[in-house]
Amino acid sequence: MRHAIRTFAVGLVVLAVAGCATAQSDGRQALRQGRYTDAATHFEEALAKDPDRLESLIGLGIARYKTGEYDAAIEPLGRAVSREPTMTTARLYLGLSYLRKSEFGPMEEHLAAVMAQRPGSRLAGQTDRAFRLLRGSDPLGDEMRAFIATSLEDELEAERQVAEAQRVAREAERRWRDAYYGYGAPILLRSRCRC
Repeated sequence: MRHAIRTFAVGLVVLAVAGCATAQSDGRQALRQGRYTDAATHFEEALAKDPDRLESLIGLGIARYKTGEYDAAIEPLGRAVSREPTMTTARLYLGLSYLRKSEFGPMEEHLAAVMAQRPGSRLAGQTDRAFRLLRGSDPLGDEMRAFIATSLEDELEAERQVAEAQRVAREAERRWRDAYYGYGAPILLRSRCRC
């Protein structure tokens, strides 16, 4: 009887974790496909099961940002940043949410943190150019703020794609090397001549 109860409890935990993972992966897929409202729904479902799941918080924040709900994006992104201050994606979208709301103090804090986390990167350079525009004497309109936000998003995505391409290339090289050398040990060709 005890074994049956224990097995049942373990089964419930596995189902709960699997449900969270399914909502999480569905949200990630919807976000990649540009279905931001669906993505938000899936991430909210995942957060209902695990309120502190970092990836779900960031995904929900990005989905809300993409639908123009900047206030709604700030809450989950802020929670993600408070849990993991070095999470560049969360910091960037939090800063962009403040930018789109014309709240330049918090925007500058988060985008400066992005620059500090990635010194010398293209994203840091683009952020620096955005700061120079934002600090100019003329106030920026909605269109210019949208342009700046989109350019920073594009830079982050370009860096992600380059990193992914480099990872895939390393994996392909490793697989080729393993196949050629027999899993790290060189194949020794033996001569059949008898000397």
